[in-house]
Amino acid sequence: RYDPGSHRLLQTMKGDRRERLSRACLGQSWVREAPVSFVIVGVYGRTTAKYGERGKRYVQIEAGHAAQNLLLQATALGLGSCPIGAFHDEEVKEVVGLREAEEPLYVICVGRGRP
Repeated sequence: RYDPGSHRLLQTMKGDRRERLSRACLGQSWVREAPVSFVIVGVYGRTTAKYGERGKRYVQIEAGHAAQNLLLQATALGLGSCPIGAFHDEEVKEVVGLREAEEPLYVICVGRGRP
């Protein structure tokens, strides 16, 4: 989980969840094989409270910006990455322990690229 106060990622769960997350992502092998997967999450209510229905679009745009930065940084570090948008929302929420209002928007696997 991202902590904006300290500008860092916090580990909120322990254990290997790759197999379960892979199943939630329609069995995609990238998820099972990658050493790390980031799940970009949005809380629509925070933004729609201010911007109305258009706020949903803003949340998705910001998720795209975050994904782009993650993918660019992975490349800069010589890592491979794979963005995934095909998944069962409720299963991903369960696997990564999201709160009710939190919606998974993107899964990004990062690891060493294949030769």
